[in-house]
Amino acid sequence: MPTLEEGIKEFLQHLELEKGYSPHTVRAYATDLNHMAAHFASNWRPLTLSDLNRLDVRDLRAYLSHLVASGLSRQSITRKVVSLRSFLRYLRGELGISDQLLTYLSPPKAPARLPRFFYRDEVEHLLEQPSKETPEGLRDRAMMELLYASGIRVAELVGLNVDGLDLSEGIARVVGKGNRERVVPIGRYAREALQSYLRWGRPILAGRGEKQGAAPGGALFLNHRGGRLTDRGVRWVIKKYLRERALSGSPHTFRHSFATHLLDGGADLRSVQMMLGHVNLSTTGIYTHVSQAHLRRIYNQTHPRAGRRGEKEEE
Repeated sequence: MPTLEEGIKEFLQHLELEKGYSPHTVRAYATDLNHMAAHFASNWRPLTLSDLNRLDVRDLRAYLSHLVASGLSRQSITRKVVSLRSFLRYLRGELGISDQLLTYLSPPKAPARLPRFFYRDEVEHLLEQPSKETPEGLRDRAMMELLYASGIRVAELVGLNVDGLDLSEGIARVVGKGNRERVVPIGRYAREALQSYLRWGRPILAGRGEKQGAAPGGALFLNHRGGRLTDRGVRWVIKKYLRERALSGSPHTFRHSFATHLLDGGADLRSVQMMLGHVNLSTTGIYTHVSQAHLRRIYNQTHPRAGRRGEKEEE
């Protein structure tokens, strides 16, 4: 019978090769499941896959208590519980894991949080920061313009190839979660930034790679050595510009801003869902709360009888 570690390795390969999960997501599952395996091993619990049948409600309750006592955030605990549920569900057919056990492993409900997004003037300032005189600056501007113009994920950005762009039509073909391909729009500013990068920036970066014997292939965004830019590299670059503007956020904040600004401008939820690549409309629905919050703020700031500002104007 395979060991628990071997079962986890097989499950991770299933997520990567069959489910098409991104390397970042697979690493998160690996961290969570290895943490679980170490916990049960330290308590002389499951060491082989067949030993998972010995799990009962008390074991799971003890594991959840351990997570809480470790001082982890609710979000981190939820992620570890979801990882364990997915793993047990994967093994259910082979090991006969009971549905009752899976039902007990329900992640704690987290309070709804509105996604952080940039205001329009913050986006404008961020997009003006990269230098137009260096290949890295041209790349960074094109990268951020594309993130904001299309709402694509970081993994989709770094996986994009040059032949995935059609700048004359203003579209890009990206591969999202579950290896699902979709077409996203590219606005005029993003097209212009991409054209400048492709003409003046990328050839220099690609040349550096060729000098070092590393052909860049068809990757759209290259690092300073001429190789494909990684998701970690994108996060590092954008964090640099955020620090310069004293802003909090991440590359994903551009995606939140994209959706929020579309809805504020009158876009319908179904269209935003398609552009974001969400399978379920309910996933996109969180942005309606952000948009409503924006409308309430405008109302409170402008209506003469809405709040303090209105009362001051009446006085």
